Amino acid sequence: MIDLSTILQKYPWEEPWKSLGKHMDNLWEFDLSITREEVWPYLIDTSSFNKRIGLPRFQYTEKNGKLIGKTKQAGFQLEWEEVPWEWEYLKEIGNARIYKRGFAKYIRLKIIAEPLGESRCKIYVYLGAIPRNFFTKKILEIALPRLKDSFQKGFKEIEEEIKQRKPKLQTLSGKDNSFFPEAQWIHQEKLDKQIQILVEKGIQKETIEKVFSWIKQSPDNDLDRIRIKFVSRHLNLNPDEVLFLFLHGCRLGIFTLSWDIVCPHCRGVRTSLTKLGDMPSKDQCDVCEIDFDTTGVNSIEVTFHIHPSVRIVEKQMYCAAEPATKQHILLTKRVGGRKSFSSNLLIGSGVYRLRKKGDKKYRLVESKQTHNQTDILWLPETNEEEIKVIPKPNLVFENDSEEDVTIVLEERSEDQNSLRPSEIFDYQEFRDLFSEEAIATNLQLDIGIKTILFTDIVGSTKFYETEGDHGAFLQVREHFIKTNQIIQNFRGVVVKTIGDAVMASFSSPLQALKAAKEMQEWFHPENKHTPVRIRISIHTGNCLAVNLNSNIDYFGNTVNYTAKIQSVTNSGEISFSETIFRDKEIRDYLRNNEIKLKKVEFPLPWANRTDFVYIWKV
Repeated sequence: MIDLSTILQKYPWEEPWKSLGKHMDNLWEFDLSITREEVWPYLIDTSSFNKRIGLPRFQYTEKNGKLIGKTKQAGFQLEWEEVPWEWEYLKEIGNARIYKRGFAKYIRLKIIAEPLGESRCKIYVYLGAIPRNFFTKKILEIALPRLKDSFQKGFKEIEEEIKQRKPKLQTLSGKDNSFFPEAQWIHQEKLDKQIQILVEKGIQKETIEKVFSWIKQSPDNDLDRIRIKFVSRHLNLNPDEVLFLFLHGCRLGIFTLSWDIVCPHCRGVRTSLTKLGDMPSKDQCDVCEIDFDTTGVNSIEVTFHIHPSVRIVEKQMYCAAEPATKQHILLTKRVGGRKSFSSNLLIGSGVYRLRKKGDKKYRLVESKQTHNQTDILWLPETNEEEIKVIPKPNLVFENDSEEDVTIVLEERSEDQNSLRPSEIFDYQEFRDLFSEEAIATNLQLDIGIKTILFTDIVGSTKFYETEGDHGAFLQVREHFIKTNQIIQNFRGVVVKTIGDAVMASFSSPLQALKAAKEMQEWFHPENKHTPVRIRISIHTGNCLAVNLNSNIDYFGNTVNYTAKIQSVTNSGEISFSETIFRDKEIRDYLRNNEIKLKKVEFPLPWANRTDFVYIWKV
């Protein structure tokens, strides 16, 4: 049971707020016939909840890492600095506002959830305010009881929605649709005019109509940053086809594409660019108080937007502090200087990161039923090794500095809605339609693991002598057309051609091997339609994307190694590395098709070792 004195003891008024004037404190209780697990997504979606309880629409701008809010209420203009939200998963959320203009000088809010048996919960809403003057104090005395009734109404609506099993509407930003103004269409008819052209590009008409219908019905907060994976899942469509629709739509002038630099901590967009070549090597997040490299695997996200000639979409705030926009963060708590914090975390099995705001270092926490430890001790004298605890562990943090520290616990998992450059580079449609895109010459983007495939015409010198320049040129051109076709059929992309050779990239070793098999079958001596014979090598590993001749090229040891093993490869053969051979899908494929391999030594003079390469004579 929580009462007002308990709240004020746990969250005492501190300087400088106490010196601003006498504070008003209110505590309201709401018994709900739903669980806190059910109500939590609605509590953290603060913009949506504001709409439910009848608050006016807010406008936010970010200045030097601070969120400045404005609105008009009861004829009065309000302006404030939003103090970052704090929350703990399934337990409580809260924030404060420092007002420049308004009824109060300072307002703070805490919403606390407690279970009541297995199917109910109690919600406590505490609201404290320091009125601006005697007049505004009287206004607040009248307004706050009405606000309590509005909270009651909002919770009643949520109860009914959950009981009727209506799914909570998941928007891209976590905000309620009706909280935003009417759509500002310029030429809505442009969408329908392009349907037939998109169908001719090979995109199903049903997919186009579903996406366009969603666009016509969606608010600005969904369309400011259109995320392909979300749209595909939301509309139950093939993500590849949705991506092709948006790529072609960019060329038809109904969409635009941007390269968004994302903060690795809060995942908010810090910089949005229309050209990949304008990407800086570093960026910063004032909200999280860090600077960071932009070249990491998860630092850049590819998003789409409605072209302004079709519809004007109001820009949304994605680095606002509300928890709905950062659901990977399960705890964010400010701890005063020389103070401590402890809590029983309601987290399940998984891997988490524990860090201080403004600090790039973090501690890994693995929560698992088989572990024995029950406590996460984050004390000045503890070392930095990985912490292994049972689910729902106790966290104890001791702040040994004189300054306030904000601690953060977040899921380690990646954002499942993000489309990364490493993924879009794997689509030939992107490379063909956006051939002008290039990485800045001084940058090297980490694109993670790629499977690289090299082809090379065997005996090309003799081939040119036999066929003559004209005949050889025609045959080599046909060879490029065929290899490109096969590579694309197996979801690969042609990164570049080097003389008579092709360098391709695949997201899967098995797809690369299947493509290699089909190419060798086509260029087999028994095929009299072409005199061209080739050799193929495959390897997989980490790669960098770089700018070469104003195109997106791949670079690194993986690429070099793949090219080098062609030296032990002959006509009609596919050679691949130990890494490829150890891949489970590859092993199953070789076993199921009873494929015989030859294992050969591959000396590496530059590394002073000898590897093994596996050769398949197709």
